[in-house]
Amino acid sequence: MMSIFTGRHSRAQAIVHAQVILCVLLTARALASEPGLSLEQTRTYALQSDPALVSQRQLEQAFRQDSAASRYWPNPKVALNAQNFPTDSWSFEQEPMTQIQLGISQMLPRGDSLDWQAKKQSLMAGLSHETQSLRMRELRRDVSLLWLEAARAQAAEQLTAEHLQHLQQQAAVLNRRYRNASGLNGSSGPQQQDLLRVELETQRIRERLLNLQQQYQAARQRLNEWLPPALASAPLQLNDEPLFQPSLAFAKAMADDQTLAAILMQHPLWAQTDNRIASAAADIELARQEDKAQWGIQASYGYRGEDAMGHDRADFVSLGVSVDLPLFNGERNQRKVAASVRRREAEQTRQQLLLRQLLSAVRNDWAQYQLQHQRLEFYDQTLLPQINRQLQAVKNSYGQDRDDYNDVIRAVMERLNGDIERLNLLREWHKTAIRLEFYAPGFSSELPPVSAAQRQE
Repeated sequence: MMSIFTGRHSRAQAIVHAQVILCVLLTARALASEPGLSLEQTRTYALQSDPALVSQRQLEQAFRQDSAASRYWPNPKVALNAQNFPTDSWSFEQEPMTQIQLGISQMLPRGDSLDWQAKKQSLMAGLSHETQSLRMRELRRDVSLLWLEAARAQAAEQLTAEHLQHLQQQAAVLNRRYRNASGLNGSSGPQQQDLLRVELETQRIRERLLNLQQQYQAARQRLNEWLPPALASAPLQLNDEPLFQPSLAFAKAMADDQTLAAILMQHPLWAQTDNRIASAAADIELARQEDKAQWGIQASYGYRGEDAMGHDRADFVSLGVSVDLPLFNGERNQRKVAASVRRREAEQTRQQLLLRQLLSAVRNDWAQYQLQHQRLEFYDQTLLPQINRQLQAVKNSYGQDRDDYNDVIRAVMERLNGDIERLNLLREWHKTAIRLEFYAPGFSSELPPVSAAQRQE
């Protein structure tokens, strides 16, 4: 920035300010020459380095192993008994009922309890799988929003630096004209208040540039959490067209609740509630199995030795069946079944509430998406071209001494503010598209893009 004062300190300050702006511009050009980090690449790196996904995969595998293990019967019991030994002699041959008995018993599952336990564990594995899918969608959404924030701040920083350089050039020209004028009150040259105004606006833009640098560093540090160190400073390029653009089928679904609900029912959040409802139904069946009898079978072989005369004795074989009759826990089991039924109903109610929330969220984002797109077209086709024409007209009038320089400064700031507002609107449009993709990633296609001529001015 060129000050109105000619002292040594003001010149040194101007040199320092010029060096700062030159550093920003050179950094922007250097970043532009480096290979950029796209949004899709950032998503890929994030999905590859997310420990939560690894944890959910391990948990899914654990549930599947539990499901397989739940189908096995309990281990049989083996018993080896020495029976009916006389206490007077402890002789194996003295008494005919003395024997060495080997027995085995096996308890059978109560009803279909093992099958339902295995099914419940399988449902828990499915719930973990849907949690992975949800985590992937959430991670793609959240990392995309971080990327957009950092890319917007970087683009705004470069844009502001270019405007600041332009304003400094104007200040330098104005300062030379002021020095060449006949005096402060000369009618043929700039006035002192013009120099003060341009100096003040330059300082304001410089403060805005520092604020944008702070925003970029904060957003970039959060984004770098998901990136390898080699890409910590890779430049980001914010394109006009969002990565996700709703297809015609998605747009038509907005007019039909049933079609839109069918799309949203493919969301992992809905699949999670389906798994929870099925798991609650499995709990109901498990509770009902408690009312069924549990059977057991036993078999034993009794070996008897020779009698006192040396004659062989016949061995014994025993077979038996046992049953556990649920006679005294009927009311307890009924209450367990009733509790499981209420839990299933609660999950079904939550599912209905979830569908209402999803429908409301996607309709709101869709409305925002359309309005933001219309606003962008208005900026590109009407507002920014008009601001440019006004800036050029004010400059021409000032060159012919028909306008005050404050009008030039005001037009320059309007151009900067218009560019920044358009950039912020573009970021919000991208964010809305990302949120729509979170609900229906499979329903995207190319829309007719806004022409490059409309984007540029």
